[in-house]
Amino acid sequence: MLGLARHLRAIRWFALPLAVGLTHVAFERPAHAATPSKSKKKKKPQKKTGPSMDDNAGRDVDEGGTAPGTTDSKAAEPETEQVPATKPKPEAQPEQVKLEEDEDAPPETQGPPEPPSPFSLNWLGVTIQQSFLVYGDVKGVCPAVNDAGKDVAGAAGYSCRDSHGLHRGGVYAGGGNEVHGGFGIADLRFLIGYDRVLGSNLMLGARFGVALLQSPAVVGTTAPMPFHGEAHLYYYFGESPLMNPGIRPFLGLAAGIAEVDGKVSVVYYKDHVGYENNLQGRLDVWRKVGPGFAAARAGFGFPFGHFMLNVEANVPILFSYTGVAPSLAAGLAYGF
Repeated sequence: MLGLARHLRAIRWFALPLAVGLTHVAFERPAHAATPSKSKKKKKPQKKTGPSMDDNAGRDVDEGGTAPGTTDSKAAEPETEQVPATKPKPEAQPEQVKLEEDEDAPPETQGPPEPPSPFSLNWLGVTIQQSFLVYGDVKGVCPAVNDAGKDVAGAAGYSCRDSHGLHRGGVYAGGGNEVHGGFGIADLRFLIGYDRVLGSNLMLGARFGVALLQSPAVVGTTAPMPFHGEAHLYYYFGESPLMNPGIRPFLGLAAGIAEVDGKVSVVYYKDHVGYENNLQGRLDVWRKVGPGFAAARAGFGFPFGHFMLNVEANVPILFSYTGVAPSLAAGLAYGF
């Protein structure tokens, strides 16, 4: 028995250091080493509320997966409604001050420039016009006295003159004192005008000027009106006649204001005795027609360089003193 006790005591002293060494080795094991549990308890399955580590397993991080053992920061953040940022209001631009353009700078043009006209569109000209007056058979032109001693009024639009002016002497109504039908020279006119081409055949224009050699102003008569003003429209014949050289014939219409005066000479007798004895005298009789008129015209133009020579015949009808006063005119116009 004593021998067994000794052996047990020796084993105890030998086992004590061994136990201390084993304890030291156990404490130096890695902290992450799994410690086997004596019993395994089954956990109840939980509902998935989001992607698990197993769901993202095998997916690349760039493809939107989450590496095992890590937390996606975007997924962790609570979803918030994204409000689009409002654009800032543009600041009010200061009003641009337009500087005065340089006079030497070429003007801005939009599109290709228009080609120049193949012919002049504007014409300035001067014209000399000689008027004539048509007379009809008129009896009792000058105021007279008949055989009964009664006064007889003269013809409207006529005035009888002698060397002293308006004739104041007696005129016998029974003979003489008569204008025979014919054609007489009337006044001369100097005119300036402007014409504008419309289309390729039409020309619209106006003329202004004065008349010379009119009836002299004497006591007892109305003073003459020398002013001449008119508007006219011409039609040139042919295809684009204003582009072609050579004679350019035309017809035209005109209207305006003008007074035409003409003079004729008449035979008169002072009384019945003078008439019986053929004692004649002569008086200058001035005729006045106008001042309104409407006219038809015909003529031609002959261009050379920038100029055009115009020749025309004019047949106007005048009123309120009615009459016909044809005229011939020649003019020179400059085109630009």
